[in-house]
Amino acid sequence: MRSQKRSMRRWVNENKFLLRPFLILGLIYLVGISAILLAGMHYADDIGRTERGYAVWANFSRYINEILSRFIHADNYLTNIAPLPQLMATFILAIASVMLLCVLVGKDRFRQPWIKWIGVTVAVVPLGLSPYMLECLSYQYDAVYMALSVFFVVLPFVFRKRNFRLYLAAIVVGTFGVCMTYQAVIGVFPMMMVFVLINDWSEKIIGRDRSEKKEYAKKTIVALAVFGLTLIVFQKFLMIPRDLYVSNSLPSLQDYIPETVKHLGQYFGLLMSDFKIWWLILAAIIMVIFVVLFVQKSKQNKVLAVVVSMIGILVMVVCTFLVYASLSAPLFAPRAMYAVGICLAIIFVYVVNNSQKIITKVPVWILVWCFFVFAFTYGNALAEQDEYRNMKIDMVMGDLIDLSVMQNDEMKIIQVSGDVGLSPIITHMPQDYQILNRLLASSFNEGLIWTTYELVYLSDMGKLRADMNVDLTKMDLPIVKDTAYYNIRADDSNILVEFKKSHRD
Repeated sequence: MRSQKRSMRRWVNENKFLLRPFLILGLIYLVGISAILLAGMHYADDIGRTERGYAVWANFSRYINEILSRFIHADNYLTNIAPLPQLMATFILAIASVMLLCVLVGKDRFRQPWIKWIGVTVAVVPLGLSPYMLECLSYQYDAVYMALSVFFVVLPFVFRKRNFRLYLAAIVVGTFGVCMTYQAVIGVFPMMMVFVLINDWSEKIIGRDRSEKKEYAKKTIVALAVFGLTLIVFQKFLMIPRDLYVSNSLPSLQDYIPETVKHLGQYFGLLMSDFKIWWLILAAIIMVIFVVLFVQKSKQNKVLAVVVSMIGILVMVVCTFLVYASLSAPLFAPRAMYAVGICLAIIFVYVVNNSQKIITKVPVWILVWCFFVFAFTYGNALAEQDEYRNMKIDMVMGDLIDLSVMQNDEMKIIQVSGDVGLSPIITHMPQDYQILNRLLASSFNEGLIWTTYELVYLSDMGKLRADMNVDLTKMDLPIVKDTAYYNIRADDSNILVEFKKSHRD
């Protein structure tokens, strides 16, 4: 025990200089999500968990979430303790960001004066503040576990240049960790492997003679095999099959490649429409700078370096979506695409770390600033949308109480069709990108089971219940209330709230 304490004390003393970038990134992430925290909105699943206090992460094989939630909430009944999980998420993302920086630029960089490392520290910010990660941080219950998945996926690479067996063990732990927290980021492991491979090739770290190259190839193959085997073990023995709004099953063998390619096309299409045109232009400029710097720095044939760098970027981006794209019914929500932020962070750090001219670093810092500012835009839009949504819910609840069919004691099924739509303030904003609309979609609509549950639990009359096994839209229920925003159709046993489509939508 004394030996372990001495070793721990020595490790802390040797690495305490990493506290500086950690504090800077923690502050950036905390300020970045401050508008989200101030909005205080129950985001999607938060509605059900706040009202009923359940966990139910194990249903999606997220066993770590299920176990940790009992400790974080200090009870089996999960009360809403926001913003604690979101604050914990920023803490974890800051740790993961420092880990990634140590992998990409080496931790000795942070022993130097702050002016030497502040640029690369800022460049890693998309890991925690990309537009896609913002949806993860909007969840008052899930945010900490989504952040933990980022920590797990970066963890193995901290040990890559140390003991190889320890590296393999970290791959197993990290892969299981991702699969048991939030699986959407699992593609980051092969993506980072691709970056490491092309960077080592460029630096001739792979080896000069045949034996060194053979040894490097062997270790790379073993590492990927361990990753793949761990995924198979999880899929065969630990994963619970799900086939709801998303399916974790695989397509048939003959449909696997066509379906995967189709899904990849959908992900890339969303990426192109989600980002503002200026974001895309800046990202393209940064990619070009990456290729130029890669070629300049490369110790290999320059023409071949151009090809390797361009293919490397393409494969890295594909890998961020590849695992989810291979599912028979993948999830396309923004929270399923937050691996994009990690991919951008790697490229941004490489550019800033290897560039000697400020002008080549400026596009990185501008795009990071755009993401930082967008976090405030989104957070404030979230507050506006929540106020607009609550206004319409209050109107519905008031009209439900006055209905004649509610005067009897019979239990009634209630459902919602349509959507409350977006707040006028949001629809008046320039619609030159779609990510904001997609982030706000998890508000109150027929596609969310929480919509109906919220009406049930907001009502204290004890006469409403949810039943998703029937479809009231297919029943010819009479209109008992017609307003500018919605119709209410009802009989003695069923109530359907039909939101009308706004002329702005």
